[in-house]
Amino acid sequence: MSRYDRDESPDEIRDSGFHGPTESSRTQETSDAKGQGRGSGTSQDQPPRHEIRPSKVRSDHQGRRTKHPDLDRNRNHSLRDSELKTLTDIGTFRVLKLDDLVTHRYGGDPAEARRDLDSLLREGLILRCTTHPEKTVYVTLTKSAHRFLEGSRSQHSKPRQALYHGFVTPREARHDAAIYRLYQQESARIERAGGKVQRVILDFELKRSVNRQLAKLQSLPASEQAERKREIAEENGLPIVNGKVALPDLRLEYESPDQELGKVDLELVTGDYHSQCLKAKAQTGFAMYALPEDAARLRPAMSDPEIMLEILSL
Repeated sequence: MSRYDRDESPDEIRDSGFHGPTESSRTQETSDAKGQGRGSGTSQDQPPRHEIRPSKVRSDHQGRRTKHPDLDRNRNHSLRDSELKTLTDIGTFRVLKLDDLVTHRYGGDPAEARRDLDSLLREGLILRCTTHPEKTVYVTLTKSAHRFLEGSRSQHSKPRQALYHGFVTPREARHDAAIYRLYQQESARIERAGGKVQRVILDFELKRSVNRQLAKLQSLPASEQAERKREIAEENGLPIVNGKVALPDLRLEYESPDQELGKVDLELVTGDYHSQCLKAKAQTGFAMYALPEDAARLRPAMSDPEIMLEILSL
């Protein structure tokens, strides 16, 4: 289910729902969502410069530090290559679960992860927060880190990877963090087939683009609106289900072994899905995944066992 049912970005949601001190020092451990204006947590509305995408290749954590200028603060950040890649991963998916970051970015080595994350906290580039009573630790970028990554991009005009910062709510943090696991599983499948992921597109980036186009149709007659809606859906490679343009939780654009461009749309199915919602998602053709703890909760809501067979486990 697309997380944001109204025409809004996550940056327009103010209630962080997290427990912790306010952002008042360079070792912040709380939400960065307060005070964000429209678009402040995303870079997608800026002119294209160059592609930043999460890498599945484990970096050399023993590498030397390199100074990177932070034009916003008129200072330099001394970062390892592994730290820079960690910032990019976090910014691409907005919120990451600490355990998943250790597994996928640091090859299961918590000591290396702790060294990098403690350094990034000291630099004021990430926020860390623990939910209660689950005691799950999540990380996100600070506003400063977002601006720093934006300023670090070169001037190449390749497809642009949107970057995000700040927590929203505990529920959304769990969902956003699970998208990272979804990416890891699906990108591994693409790479096994000889392909390479070029861009990660989250649902609210797609929603914003589609809604801007749909908003221009309001003055048209109903018949013309329906026809133009079908055209917009086709232009964006999206299906229409029950009269609405269906949006995936995650779209991966990739290059195939023969250098052709392709895409795959993915849906993270949660235990909150009811029967009609599951049936509608099954009609989209999106590849559906569920967390192991949600798969059992979905079965009572699903009367069609064939659809359950289509849901892959993370």
